[in-house]
Amino acid sequence: GAMGGGAQHHFPKDVWSPTGGWWADPKNWKRNTGLAFAGVACLTAYVWSVSASMENRWAAPSRPVPSQMWSKNFPPPREGAIGGSR
Repeated sequence: GAMGGGAQHHFPKDVWSPTGGWWADPKNWKRNTGLAFAGVACLTAYVWSVSASMENRWAAPSRPVPSQMWSKNFPPPREGAIGGSR
């Protein structure tokens, strides 16, 4: 064809590569990639959950912070603070 660079050229068959070598097309690569992403997502969710449960704020922030949406350990807002009670 006009595109694609032509046929695959000769390569040594006795060379081993951890990435699969030339023109690698591993079996079940889509499933393996999906499982890897699912594992990373589960680990991220677990670390996020543990981090949110361990977060402690001893003084109320002077302005809203994103972790107030998911963390339960925030003191009541200070008087006169931005976003606090007035």
